[in-house]
Amino acid sequence: MLARQPLQIEKKVWDVNVLAIYLVEDHPGHRYVAPIVDRGLRGEYVPVILDILPLRAYWIMERKWKIDSDEARAAVLDFVEKQEALQFTSLRKETIAEAFKLAEKFGHDVYDCTYIALAKQEETSAIVTTDTDFKELCKKAGLKYENPVPEKVLKKFKSYK
Repeated sequence: MLARQPLQIEKKVWDVNVLAIYLVEDHPGHRYVAPIVDRGLRGEYVPVILDILPLRAYWIMERKWKIDSDEARAAVLDFVEKQEALQFTSLRKETIAEAFKLAEKFGHDVYDCTYIALAKQEETSAIVTTDTDFKELCKKAGLKYENPVPEKVLKKFKSYK
């Protein structure tokens, strides 16, 4: 008799924009980002985020999008405190070195390559992002690129707030 192997649930890295957009209901990308985020929060996959991302999302909300700091803080804290499905992680020193190697190899900035290195560190299958630069990066790294926002809506992002 064969023993059943436990099913591995898929893991996906979120970038900072996905988190920030999810927290701001009037952002033009929210209605596209929310379903994929909600699927992760329901346990259909494991959302992996860098431990610093909630603070970076707060910075984007407050500084770039000019959302009231109390409202932005409340949104971030409420999200972090209530979401059990999230896998918070830190970069290992080897992963930081890998990000720099990938940046050189791919001719891309180290910040985006950090997400690629994180995906490898945490053995994830995909990066969920609204950044179109990741399309080619993910292809080169053998990862799935998931951007739920249509191109015509992405163009509205620059004029948000």
